[in-house]
Amino acid sequence: MKKTSFPALILALSIPMSVASCSSKDTTTTSEESVYEPQYRTESEVVRVTQCMMPQVIEKNVTYVQKEKDGAWEQDSYEITNWGWDENFVIVDTVWKMHSDDAKSLYTELDDTLSGVPADVTLYVYNNLWGLDAKVSKDENGTPFFDIHLHMYIDVILEVGGERSLFEGAEITGVSIYEDGTTKMTVKDGGVLIIPSDVTQGTWDDYLAALPPEDFIRAASSTYITSVSFTDLPTFEVTSPNIENGYWDPKITDTKYGENISPEINWDAVEGATNYVVIMIDSDWLHMDVFTTETHLEEGAYGKSYTQGEQYVGPYPPSMTHTYSVFVFALKNDMGDPILHFNMSGNSINKIYESLDIDKDGNSGNVIAFGRLDANYTHKD
Repeated sequence: MKKTSFPALILALSIPMSVASCSSKDTTTTSEESVYEPQYRTESEVVRVTQCMMPQVIEKNVTYVQKEKDGAWEQDSYEITNWGWDENFVIVDTVWKMHSDDAKSLYTELDDTLSGVPADVTLYVYNNLWGLDAKVSKDENGTPFFDIHLHMYIDVILEVGGERSLFEGAEITGVSIYEDGTTKMTVKDGGVLIIPSDVTQGTWDDYLAALPPEDFIRAASSTYITSVSFTDLPTFEVTSPNIENGYWDPKITDTKYGENISPEINWDAVEGATNYVVIMIDSDWLHMDVFTTETHLEEGAYGKSYTQGEQYVGPYPPSMTHTYSVFVFALKNDMGDPILHFNMSGNSINKIYESLDIDKDGNSGNVIAFGRLDANYTHKD
């Protein structure tokens, strides 16, 4: 992942913090012998907090007291003189992982029913950050913290009870860092995300592995179709046993690893539909168009062909990971003139839909429902 140095901030400040009651310095005597007068000494100390999401460097003047003659020196109070980050600290374009036995303790807006329920959280911090301003403040308990005003975006993946949810693009408007490394992020739309100091840094692969299956396909792909124009239509489920862990079986591909045979595809009958059109498309590259009255395509039913309505060529990405999306359109009547450019670029799933929505008599509203199935294939060599 690309690393962008986070700006080092060193703030001069002076916050006296009392950590123990001062002993009396009254030198009056109760007898011929004077009461021992506590002794004080002040030392400059540098504390480096490394076990946390945002490592810090805190400079302090610490005052120690000796309450009894020849007794132990104890910390009495301290002043923070400087608070900032290591100059090599990076936060943008990073992944973080944490676990808690109490999901509610990680985010204030979670339902109370999640109190005491174990949870795992994975964060991805986007590669942008702006509006940075920082100062030292105190919370309602008088505890000092580094108060940072900024704007950045994060993805939050929450796994509770085996169920994963992705909260994408949450805007963070402020960060509070405490001396023990605990980090609190204020979310613009409400709530505070609490990141314990034992958070660990992960990798992009950790982020992908934590995603829900459908979000993993999108995030891992360079050609995922993010939006379509016909989402107001009723939908139905499309499945294929030729998909495992979000990837197409290599045997359906038009590569040296495959047999270039069409996958098995299944869907439920749609009331009112007289026929179906099955499309496989990689962004704008059309890999399959099949016209059928059935609700099931057998594996290998179609090989490489250039006859419209029974055309198929398997995935063969030139590089990286591509998404090969299957759309099944349920039609009320026979179609008119579909716009299908097989095995070439220049296709648009929205244009294909629009052409199918006009029946052979020129009437619109021919597509009455659709289903979608996504899976990836990665270029190997």
